Amino acid sequence: MRYFDTCDRCLTEYSQAIPPAVVVPTGPGAVLATYHCPNCRTTWVCGWGVQEDEAAA
Repeated sequence: MRYFDTCDRCLTEYSQAIPPAVVVPTGPGAVLATYHCPNCRTTWVCGWGVQEDEAAA
């Protein structure tokens, strides 16, 4: 379920995760994902980045 998110306006205990409509690389290990809620039609973006384990750092 890489980069899936949920709509803050429609969020309930039973909300399904929404796949991004568009994923754009923004740098090494980072992307910007655009989402469209199928219920309320809200659009939002979310930045995702690689997080290293503290033990590996």
